[in-house]
Amino acid sequence: MDYYTATLLILFILLIFAAYRHYTHAVSGLVLMSADEANRLDLMDDEIHDFNHETTAERYFNFRSKFLWVYGLAIAADWLQASYLYSGLKNSHRLSEPVIAALFATGFVVTGTSTLFIGSIVDKYGTKAMCRYYCIASSLSCLSMLCGSLPLLFISRALGGICNTILYSAFETWMVAEHHKQGFANCVGALDVMHSSIAITNGFVSVGSGVVAQMLASVFGSQLAPFVVSLICLGTALMSITRSWADNHGTTGKNSKLAMKTAPVVDLLRDPSVIALIFALCFFECSMSVVIYSWPQTIMSARTQAWTWGNPPFGIIFSSLMGASALGSFLSAYVSREGNSAQISSRTVQLALATSATALLLTLVSQSEVGRFWAFCLFELCVGMYLPSIAYLKDRLVQDERRNQLFALIRAPLNILVILCLTTISQGDQNREDIFMTCSGLLLVTVILVARYVPKSSRSD
Repeated sequence: MDYYTATLLILFILLIFAAYRHYTHAVSGLVLMSADEANRLDLMDDEIHDFNHETTAERYFNFRSKFLWVYGLAIAADWLQASYLYSGLKNSHRLSEPVIAALFATGFVVTGTSTLFIGSIVDKYGTKAMCRYYCIASSLSCLSMLCGSLPLLFISRALGGICNTILYSAFETWMVAEHHKQGFANCVGALDVMHSSIAITNGFVSVGSGVVAQMLASVFGSQLAPFVVSLICLGTALMSITRSWADNHGTTGKNSKLAMKTAPVVDLLRDPSVIALIFALCFFECSMSVVIYSWPQTIMSARTQAWTWGNPPFGIIFSSLMGASALGSFLSAYVSREGNSAQISSRTVQLALATSATALLLTLVSQSEVGRFWAFCLFELCVGMYLPSIAYLKDRLVQDERRNQLFALIRAPLNILVILCLTTISQGDQNREDIFMTCSGLLLVTVILVARYVPKSSRSD
């Protein structure tokens, strides 16, 4: 057993344990019987047998299963593509590093830009329609990737960027709206269990998708094979959405738009804590974009220096990175299991920023393949810790009516940073190492800003 497989096995065992603890903690506070239903059942005689009666618990678990089946297929399609995207462009389509970097930059920029208008489109056409559009657009992205024409590849990455925004907004929006529509809002802990189930599903599906992608690439001898299976997942998800999902228009509406008009953007820039959040979001997400693009070539460079020929197992490596990220999310949830606060989240963000900066430096110090691999696993662990913690800080430190403005405000500098980083990439290790060094320095600066300016308590406390 090679060290990639051994590492994945260890991470998978840890992930099972963490997911079990996380889920049991969420379920411990679950009450799936409303007061009205409890009173009604207390009055029922034991001899009454209404076989057609469906309890709240049965409806809830049926709803959860129906959503997670479709959501699992949707994210499986996304992870299957992500695991072999760089390798497919590099080894199957034989593209140069600058062209691949431009393709990645296209996807990242479109993802960021589409967040500004996807919400209003969801409000207009409904979440079910947008989830169906995700399946169709992502299928077109896969087909464009299989064709290999450079213009089609750019279209593929643009579609992929839009699909990424829809995947992480419309699906969960549909779930929350349907959750309220079916009356589960009165059930204590029901929504927490749904979010817990989503996190667990995402973690295991991302790990499994990398393993499946590795098997497909090995069996069929093509690094584009995962994209074909992704098409099957998308087609199945589309049929399930069409047949079994009700339509709804989410929970956003005109009120948020009116509120945005009454809150000048310049007011946000007068708050030091918001400035610190913007720096954290921009620098960390830019570093994430760089790592997503650079980890395959960094591993391959180490193999070349060690005179090891052949491609590394990209699918297994991808699964390990996603497993580390999922563990980071569960670790963040464990730290805040007794109740989150701005202080806890701020310290978690600071720890994630400092450790991720160290991980990037380790990829420069270590010349071995295994050393760089573990450094990237450490970085992804920090990603998992960072995302829920920074989301909590945004919710607590920024008013609801101004949150969309904050996202819009972040996108311009973030897109510029991503474009600068990815479009300046050239052949050779020195250029990549310089970018890693720059990202590491920016992350360390952000640690100081967050520690200095993010308040120790939320505005609502």
